[in-house]
Amino acid sequence: MKKLKIALITSSLLSAGLSLPSYAEDEKGVLTHAIESITSYDVEKTTTYYQDLDQDGVGDQYDHCLNTMFGVPVDQHGCELDDDKDGVVNRIDQCPNSAPDAFVNSVGCELDSDGDGVPNSKDKCPETPRGISVDAHGCEFIDTDQDLVNDKFDECLDTPLNGTVNRHGCEPHEYVLTNIIFKTYSHDIQESQRPILRKDAALLSNLKENEVVLITGHTDYLGSDELNQRLSWRRASSAKDFIVNELGHISQKVYINGYGESYPVADNSTEYGRKENRRIELKVITLDELPADATLTLPPEMIPK
Repeated sequence: MKKLKIALITSSLLSAGLSLPSYAEDEKGVLTHAIESITSYDVEKTTTYYQDLDQDGVGDQYDHCLNTMFGVPVDQHGCELDDDKDGVVNRIDQCPNSAPDAFVNSVGCELDSDGDGVPNSKDKCPETPRGISVDAHGCEFIDTDQDLVNDKFDECLDTPLNGTVNRHGCEPHEYVLTNIIFKTYSHDIQESQRPILRKDAALLSNLKENEVVLITGHTDYLGSDELNQRLSWRRASSAKDFIVNELGHISQKVYINGYGESYPVADNSTEYGRKENRRIELKVITLDELPADATLTLPPEMIPK
C-alpha cells in the first residue's frame, strides 16, 4: 500500500507537469520550503491542487516527507516523530529512550556486542564471554564478601557478611581522616598515594538529598603562613578532583576549604608529626553545617601563581 501511495503521488505530480520537489534552506541551514525551487506557475498549481497530499496536516509547500502514512503523528516538517533522535521513528522504535548518540539497530535498540543484556553505551566490560552472569555495568559478577557489590568495583573486599555497605562496598562512615604524603610545596596527589585516598574516600556514606562532602586541606608548619594557606586549599581541590573522577561523586555535592597549618594534630617539631599534619579530612555534613568559607571551586587567590 505504501509503494502504491508513493507511485500515485509521483505520477500525479508528473502528469500535472511538475518536477519532483527539491529542498531549500535558510541562512542557518534549516530546511524551510520543500518545493521552493520550482517555477511560480508550478507553485500555484501545487498549492491549488495538492495542498496536503498525505493528509498529515502539513501543507505540501512545507512538507519534507510527502508520503507519510495516514494518521501517523508528524513534526512541523511533516515527518514522523523520532523522540530519541536515533534515526528510527517512534512507530517502529522498540527502544524509545535510547541514549543520545548511541548506535542502534533497525528497531531502535542499542547494540549489545557481547550479548550480556547491557547496551554498549553502559557496558564497562564490553567483551565478557557469552553466558556468564554480569552486573549492571556489564562486568562479570564476582562477589567475594557477598555484599552485592561486584569485586571489580568493591573498594572493601573484606566487609562482614550481611553487613551494611555503601555503593563502593564499604561500611559507611560520616568522617574520614587520611594522611596523604605530598612532595614539598606540592598539591599533586602522587601515584603511590592514590590507592590510599581512593580507599578512604570510598568509606564515605551514600549522600542523602541535603548532605554534601566537605574536603579540608591541612599542612605542616614548614613554609610561610600564606604559602601553607594556598597549599592546603590546592590539596583539597586535588582531592576533590580525584574522588569526583575516580569514585563518581557529583561535583556540585563536594565542597572544599583549607586551613593551612592552623590546626595541627601532631607535634610539628618531629618528622612523624609533620607527616601526620599533612592531611586531608573528608566529612559528610548537611548543608546547614557547611562552613561559610567552603566553596565548590578553588578561590582565585588560592590558584598557583
